[in-house]
Amino acid sequence: MDNTPTPVTLESIAQQKAALLQEIRMQKTLMANITREIFAPVASTTNKANALMRAFNTGMAVFDGVRLGLKLMRKFRYFLGR
Repeated sequence: MDNTPTPVTLESIAQQKAALLQEIRMQKTLMANITREIFAPVASTTNKANALMRAFNTGMAVFDGVRLGLKLMRKFRYFLGR
């Protein structure tokens, strides 16, 4: 068995480059699709109960975020004030 490496030619480099570019393009479209799914706008509600629940959930999330932010500010002030 001969262990000589295959010679690298411009043609083989061009083929590798084309294959890698194709793979990069596929990954880019896949990432774009996943991002679109994650950040897709929420579907409109068909009845008032769903709209009310969505508004309540959004309000609770905002309230919870503000409360957490205030707690963190107090902890940092206490830590930095020592």
